[in-house]
Formats: sequence, C-alpha cells, structure tokens
Amino acid sequence: MKFLYSLAFLLGADNWKLEQLPVEITQTLKDFDKANTNILDLGCGEGRECIALAADGWDVIGVDFIPLAIRRANNAARKAQVLDRTAFYTGDVSRLDLLDLPPIQLAYDIGCFHLLDSEQVEGFISGLSDIVVPGGIFLLNAFTPRQQGKKMVGYDPEAVEALFSETFVMERMTEHSYWRFPANWYWLRRRKRLNEGRKIE
Repeated sequence: MKFLYSLAFLLGADNWKLEQLPVEITQTLKDFDKANTNILDLGCGEGRECIALAADGWDVIGVDFIPLAIRRANNAARKAQVLDRTAFYTGDVSRLDLLDLPPIQLAYDIGCFHLLDSEQVEGFISGLSDIVVPGGIFLLNAFTPRQQGKKMVGYDPEAVEALFSETFVMERMTEHSYWRFPANWYWLRRRKRLNEGRKIE
C-alpha cells in the first residue's frame, strides 16, 4: 500500500483529496478552545486540512507514512505562513508510540483507518488511546464494508464500536461520504475511566 500511495503522490493523483474541510470537523471544533487544543490529522497526506485549520488559528499535527507528502505539507505550510501552528511527521499511524507527540484533544482520520490490516488496527487504537486526553474526541470517517480488489475493507458501526470500546465511547454517527463509496462518520470520546458507560445517538 505504501508503494501505491508513494507512486500516486509522485504522479500527482488527487482523486481522494477534498476541496474543503469536512463540515463534520468544523462543527465539532465549535466545542473546543483554540488556546488549549492540539489537533492530530492521521494520514494527513499533503496537509491540506491541517493548513486550513492552522490558517484559522488552530495548532495542528499531521502524520503520514509517505515522505514526499510530508515534504509537500511542510512546503505548503511555509507558503501559507502557518509553520508556527503546524508540525508534520513522517510516520506510521499504527506506531504513534514512536513519535514524540503532545497530548491531543481532537484527532481525526479521513479515510486511513479502514485500509489497515488487523495488526495495524490494534497498534492504531493503542497509540491513539495513549495520546488522546481523557474526554478528548476522535473523529473517524470510514467506509462501510465493501470489496476492494481481493480483500474486504471498511467497517459497520457495530464493528467500530467494538474495536474502540475499551478506551473510547461512541457518542454518535452519521452517514456521509465525500467519495463515491458509502462511508460513516463516528464521534468517539476518550473514556475518563474504564467502566464509563456508552452513549450512542
């Protein structure tokens, strides 16, 4: 998968890129304070969303495993004059423990998690659980189950809830995709204690 994405960035493919910030992110941020919030973009690519948020005054960190994408993200941040509000890391989203990341109040993933294998999923959730502060939000956009080549990708709501249930509470979900494949948005709140009850709307 890394080779394919490296080639896609090299050739300038952009069919997965969004034209503007998802409303799910902008609406969620209304409940946060810019002065006390670190935002994490998991699978940030060339940093479009990070830079748009930084231009609006937010402190944003982006992680992606493609070095070319991270170089372009840093260049774009420099041109947009938001280097002081952005930090980009070349890294594996399933090994966040290897990165020196600060406590995170809001993390989001727009289409990365649903492509991970089972071992990567375990590492992704473990790393995310360690850095998102109690009461913090993880906003996940994931495809619903579908066939992609020879394998199935995507998750139904029950699977997402089960995977994250040890450390996150699913508060709500909506059906909304920015691409041609069906997808859901999930609002997962970091548990403050292990026996915290769940709430689903």
